[in-house]
Amino acid sequence: MQKDKLLSIAYNVLGLIAAAVALFLLALIFLSGSRLANPAFLFLLIILFGAAFGAVLIRKFFPPSVKYPLGPGVKFEDSLPVKLAKWLPIGLCLTALFLSVLALSRPQKDGKHILPPAKGVDIMLTIDTSGSMAALDFKPDRMSAAKQTAAEFVDKRATDRIGVVVFAGAAMLQCPLTLDYFAVKEYISLINIEMLADQVGTAIGDAIAVSATHLKDSAAKSKTIILLTDGENNTGMVDPIAAAKAAAAHGIKIYTVSVASGEAADMKVNERSLFGPVSTVTKLPPPSPESEAVLMQIAKETGGDFFRAKNNAELQNIYARINELEKTEFEGVLRLNYTDNYKPALIAAILLLMAAFIADKFIFIKIP
Repeated sequence: MQKDKLLSIAYNVLGLIAAAVALFLLALIFLSGSRLANPAFLFLLIILFGAAFGAVLIRKFFPPSVKYPLGPGVKFEDSLPVKLAKWLPIGLCLTALFLSVLALSRPQKDGKHILPPAKGVDIMLTIDTSGSMAALDFKPDRMSAAKQTAAEFVDKRATDRIGVVVFAGAAMLQCPLTLDYFAVKEYISLINIEMLADQVGTAIGDAIAVSATHLKDSAAKSKTIILLTDGENNTGMVDPIAAAKAAAAHGIKIYTVSVASGEAADMKVNERSLFGPVSTVTKLPPPSPESEAVLMQIAKETGGDFFRAKNNAELQNIYARINELEKTEFEGVLRLNYTDNYKPALIAAILLLMAAFIADKFIFIKIP
């Protein structure tokens, strides 16, 4: 009889070891590619397995003292349902405790690898919103193409502050310099041709002055204005060349972009009549050589460059080139952001505890 008891204990210990190996393999799979923020909690597993091993020995060497006699000819059978009733609830509880210990150790996955910049770049997107930006030589029109390519440019930046200035007959700060690219793109999406009270004319000099005002005191490695327009300076308080020279004195570089197909372009014009607003199409002349010469001079005065975009594809290529020219320099040290990955283990532990409770109280009902 003693031999049978020892053999039964050996089988139970082997089963416990097999379960421990299975849980260890499960932990390896779960923790693969992770780091532990609190690895000291793993020492609790020693206590856990010690308690499980002790429970097996106690149940074998110190069985319940009250025994119920079986009827004549009835033998106790250690069948599969009996074994499940005996070991499944406690096995689920031990597995849940094991997963809880893993959750306490706070496994973390590598997050975004950040290359911290030595010094960032401050960029002001200065966008023309005058009426001529409704011309249809770009798809669907110049204004929409300018907004789309500006938003795509923002997506390609990583650690640079970006702001937005809009201008027509006057200039206005639309978005201050910020690292919140979502906000920048929201402000870009709100740009429209009728957003400024003074829509008559194109005040390029004023636009440069407003943009430079918000850049001049920056401590960034590079301060840049990307000036996009389709017209010539014909209004405003500030001469564009004088504004460019003042910007250059503060170390600000200006890239000028002329958006026009080079030919007369159709433009929708909303007019009022006795029967309400009427939309008509008029012809818009191409930019004059003199207007482009001014843009070239602005770029030259500040060490920037002049670009001419005749369609959507060229405008996208121009922003891509500026993106390459204004690359941020990075240090050689990597910083890692880690994201916690303990929730799956914690959720699984809770579910297993619930399953153990249901199995013990409702499925494998034991009579004391």
